[in-house]
Amino acid sequence: MNVEDILENARKAFKLTTKHFGNKISFERALFLGWYCNLKQPCKFCYMATQKDKIRDPRKARRRLESILAEAILMKRIGWKLEFISGGYGYTAKEINDIAEMVAYVQKCKQYLNVGVVDLDSINLDVVEGVVGAVETVSKDRDWICPGKPLDKIKDNLLKAKELGLKTGITIILGLGEKEEDIEKLLNLIEELDLDRITFYSLNPQKGTVFENKPSVTTIEYMNWVSSVRLSFPKIKIITGVWVDKIPMISPLIMSGSNVITKFPLFSVFGTKEAYWIEKEILSTGRELLGTFTDVDVLAGKKVLEKTPYVEEEINISSENIRRVEELREGINERIESYVAKVLKKSL
Repeated sequence: MNVEDILENARKAFKLTTKHFGNKISFERALFLGWYCNLKQPCKFCYMATQKDKIRDPRKARRRLESILAEAILMKRIGWKLEFISGGYGYTAKEINDIAEMVAYVQKCKQYLNVGVVDLDSINLDVVEGVVGAVETVSKDRDWICPGKPLDKIKDNLLKAKELGLKTGITIILGLGEKEEDIEKLLNLIEELDLDRITFYSLNPQKGTVFENKPSVTTIEYMNWVSSVRLSFPKIKIITGVWVDKIPMISPLIMSGSNVITKFPLFSVFGTKEAYWIEKEILSTGRELLGTFTDVDVLAGKKVLEKTPYVEEEINISSENIRRVEELREGINERIESYVAKVLKKSL
C-alpha cells in the first residue's frame, strides 16, 4: 500500500473512531508484578530474557504488595486506567487471584489480566473485566520469537474467557520482522477470537537481545496497522504504545484510530517537559484528554481530577484479602509518598 492510501485510510479511521467512541482519549499503563519470567524459552525481544540468568532467587524479583497497590491507587488518582495486570510468568492461580482482588478493591473497578494462560476456574471473575493474550506477533517467525507462548493455548484461553462472559484482547509488538501482508493474518485472528480490544506496541530494542540493533517500526507502518484494524473493526478498542523517544508518533496514531495511549514510564516522566509534550501531541488532534500527565497537585492528592475514565463498581473480594489490604495501609501510604516525592524532584 502506498503512502497516500495509508493517509486516506487514517482519515477514514479517525472519523470512524469519533463516530463510535466520541472525542475522548486517555492514558493507560500496565501494572507489572515483577521482573522475572519462568518460561524455559522466553521471548527473543524481552528485557526479562536478559535478566533471567542473573536472578538467583525469582521471588526477590517480585514487587512488594505495598508498591503494587500504591501504584494502582495513584493511577486512579491521575485518571490512568490499568491496561492490565502483568509482569512475567511464574505466579500461581491463587497469587494472581489475590493480587487481582486487592487491586480491584483499592481501585473500586474490575481489572484485565495478562499473565499467561491462566486457570480461570480458580479466579474470582467478579473482579475481572477481561483477559489479554500475549500474541506479540503474527509474523512467520512467531514460533522462533516466542517459543514459550504457543498460539493455540493462548487462543483456547481467550475463547474460554469469552464463554465465561469476559472481554478479551491481545498484544502485538511491531518491529519484529512483520510484513504488510501479515496485517490480513491479524484481522483474521481478531475475527476468529471476536476480540474486544488490541494493544499495539512499537519495539523498544533491548540490549542483550537479538533485536538490540534492529530498527523499530516506522510511523507510516504503525499507522497502516492501526487504521487497518479500525476500518475492519469499527468498535474495537485500540491501545497504542510508544516509548519516550517516539513522542511524535502519538498524534498520527490517534489520527489512525487509536483510543488510548500507553507504555510511558509514569513516575520518571510525570510533570516533565516530555509529559507536557505528550499531552500537547494528544491535544493537537482535537481530542479531549481524560486523565493527566502533568498536574502534580492531582498526583499529590491536593486536588481531585475533573475528567477521568474511571467508573466505580461494586467489588466483592474475600475477607482475607480485605484484611491484608488494611494491614498494608501504612506501607501503601509510605510508597505513595515516595512515588510522589520522586515526581516532585523532576517535575517542571
